[in-house]
Amino acid sequence: MKFGFRELLFVALLVAMPVSAYFYVFKPRAETIQKVNADTQHKRAKLAKLDEVMASHKIHGLGVEIEKLAQAIELYEQRLPQREEVDGILEDVWRVAVANKLEPLSVRTQQVIGTATYSELPIRMKIKGDFDGFYQFLLDVEKLPRITRLPDLKLTKSKDKDTEGQMVAELTLSIFFEGDEPDTAQRPGGNA
Repeated sequence: MKFGFRELLFVALLVAMPVSAYFYVFKPRAETIQKVNADTQHKRAKLAKLDEVMASHKIHGLGVEIEKLAQAIELYEQRLPQREEVDGILEDVWRVAVANKLEPLSVRTQQVIGTATYSELPIRMKIKGDFDGFYQFLLDVEKLPRITRLPDLKLTKSKDKDTEGQMVAELTLSIFFEGDEPDTAQRPGGNA
């Protein structure tokens, strides 16, 4: 058998293929597998630590916390009136305004914003009177037994010459109540 240039080139190629396969295929794969194994070990250590914490009953009060949260949700649901009771709340707000020597100039209800569990009725109000009375009005509205919020408020000094020291408040008072069925509730983007 005669070894020439061709045979030598062939043997070199045969040796080069496994060597290149080691550097370009096997070595990167081995590094990737090593990284994955290290990550897996790290996650197993975290799980073992979590099991240790759970076993030591450090979170034994979780059931108590869940019960407290359920009672808080029940309390808030009790503060949501039925839809029919919203008119009574409007009367309460009106009474609070008059009791604080405020003059309601206008009251307009806006479109109901509804979800499956509750609805919100925004009421646009314009009230005139003394600032101290208005401040007390806000405190009294906050004390009402129903959930309300005040997303918009604009205070201006009264421009009438005979009402020195008076202010005009334009505000939106949102009253929450138990929601309609999802089919009939209004959505913020329009009708459902």
